[in-house]
Amino acid sequence: MTFKFIALLLTLLIAISINYNLLAQYDSTERAKFEFLPIVSYDTDAGFGYGVKTFFYDQFNSKESFDLILFNSTKGEQWYKFVFSTPDFESRQGTKYPLAIDLIFEYDKWKNYKLYYYGWDNESLKFIEPLVEYKDECVSEIIETKIVFNHAFQSDLTGFLAFKFKSISIYDVRRDSVLENQENIENKFLYNPSVKYLSVNLNGKWDTRNSYINPSRGIVLEADLEFAPDIIEKNSSFFRQGFIVRYYTELFFKNLIFASRAMEQVLISGSESSQFLAIPVGGNSTLRGVPADKYRFNSVFLLNSELRYPIWWRFGGIGGVDIGYGSNKDLYPENEIDWIINPVVGLRFFMDNFIVRADVGFYKDDIGFYLNFGHIY
Repeated sequence: MTFKFIALLLTLLIAISINYNLLAQYDSTERAKFEFLPIVSYDTDAGFGYGVKTFFYDQFNSKESFDLILFNSTKGEQWYKFVFSTPDFESRQGTKYPLAIDLIFEYDKWKNYKLYYYGWDNESLKFIEPLVEYKDECVSEIIETKIVFNHAFQSDLTGFLAFKFKSISIYDVRRDSVLENQENIENKFLYNPSVKYLSVNLNGKWDTRNSYINPSRGIVLEADLEFAPDIIEKNSSFFRQGFIVRYYTELFFKNLIFASRAMEQVLISGSESSQFLAIPVGGNSTLRGVPADKYRFNSVFLLNSELRYPIWWRFGGIGGVDIGYGSNKDLYPENEIDWIINPVVGLRFFMDNFIVRADVGFYKDDIGFYLNFGHIY
């Protein structure tokens, strides 16, 4: 554990050495127009990683931003992401504007992706034996493109209309050895592993945060609706609704921040729809400590809470807890899982335009190590 945590810290130290002179050029009230971060990291799901993140802000004096991530890892992840926003997210936070546009492209390929699913060990013992967890390995390739049109009706009331194309391809499946002798496993993962869809997304949000990048006070009430018809493939139809509440406040003294998120999502899909349309739970943005995408549900509730505190200069830390619950009627033989409660600790390095996030989550006998960008909420 000590070695892995030191690997997480290494990225933060590199960020300081590379960006020290660049950061010193700007007053604390200004944002850097260019930031560059080499990535050397360790992540439980991705392994040791290397890459680069660059951020350009207001290069054309229109408060636009270009955000680029190029990343590879020893466990076979290739992650490339590009985001263009005009105006930039932070610039438009708390303002009234007629139109903002976000263009997002993301490519994420895992050569050794773990495919979790559950079945009965033996049909004759179906009603008395617990579920068996199977872990296939495969290649997972995700391509997502999205265009978002945002409008601020008031400085704290916004909405957006988005159009998204997403492709999830699963191939080169290496079956769990336990499954080789199982003839009675019924699971959509075995027969319908890939999906492509076009969706339309409507979102309404009341947002009083004082910052998009690093809020210290405010509340967010958000309603999100997404619909995908089966116009590309018969297995791609679904309707998803989500409600999110986020709360931020300073406690006792300046920059000691309590931050919390409660999120509920429900997905309704067709009888032939792919299981990959279900809501994934596990990994660095939902339940830290749980392996990435270990669970997939039609109904999910998450509660994440953190106490964020300053340490020194641009360093900060967090201590908190991730709580989650999920249920479904179609994906697994049972309808729900027990409540998951994971303690979390982490470090933050605050740059002008983004935050470097290193977290450790504790789940049963497992420990999850993560390095990513931005607060998880």
